[in-house]
Amino acid sequence: MPKHFYKGLELEIKGRVYEPREDSELLAEVVEAEVKKRRSPTLFDLGCGSGLIAIAAAKAGAVVTAVDIDAGAVELTKRNAKANSVTVDCRVSDLFSKVRGKFDVIAFNAPYLPEAIVKGESEAWAAGERLEVIRRAVEQAKHHLKAGGALLLVVSSLTGVKEVGRLLADNGFKFERAADKKVPWEILYVLRAVL
Repeated sequence: MPKHFYKGLELEIKGRVYEPREDSELLAEVVEAEVKKRRSPTLFDLGCGSGLIAIAAAKAGAVVTAVDIDAGAVELTKRNAKANSVTVDCRVSDLFSKVRGKFDVIAFNAPYLPEAIVKGESEAWAAGERLEVIRRAVEQAKHHLKAGGALLLVVSSLTGVKEVGRLLADNGFKFERAADKKVPWEILYVLRAVL
């Protein structure tokens, strides 16, 4: 049974796919604003999950490519995009491995919690030892951004925002906090990074 999420979008959630929460909604708001200020924007949704970010971006006017390493998530995004009357190019890919080309916006609601915090819990939250998932994404993203493009990355006060900032800087990005939201156990941030 579809559930209503962000601005009335109906999403089916199944299996191990991450169910949208406050972090997803915060990123969706920033993505919509970023897309609306661009002309004929292209957006790459990295780790699409149920498709919330991809669908919100498409509704805001972007041409969207969405990937996830989980084939079940990709199928779910396809169904949810169709149910919400938008077109999204969905693919199974480990980060950028199956994608060519450059995009105006790359959005990543990363698994941002350090391994020590989520040990034994869902992979949907685990960034790996030394935040390796975020590290790999940032290192690859710089090769897939158009001139003037932006990487929008969700992190948490539990992630180590300074560490992520250093990682961005080491890869040639300048960044700012585009949005933040306090929830009971952490502060969520969307970092906007440009080359």
